[in-house]
Amino acid sequence: MNINEGNIFEAMRLVLPEHRGVMSDWNRQRSASKPTALTEDEMEQIQYVLSEAVENRAKVRVTLFGDYGDMVLEGVPVYDGRLRIVTDGGIQSVDVDRLIKAEMV
Repeated sequence: MNINEGNIFEAMRLVLPEHRGVMSDWNRQRSASKPTALTEDEMEQIQYVLSEAVENRAKVRVTLFGDYGDMVLEGVPVYDGRLRIVTDGGIQSVDVDRLIKAEMV
């Protein structure tokens, strides 16, 4: 609708700083990806690779799901009640629920 047709507020669009923050949060939430459900075969494959790597102290590459991008860790897995990856930068704790893929290096 044009301003000539009686809509005097059409030309007065502005966004308050408070609304801008809410809009950016809303857009960030919309752009966040959803985790894909793994099949039983994929879960068994991940478990097999990790158990073999822990037993043989072999290096693995683990991919973890992230809301705004996946995270890849490469190192030797250690299991002491929790799964940890010993990388060149230190020891990283791994949330097993976020695992997408595990492969031997």
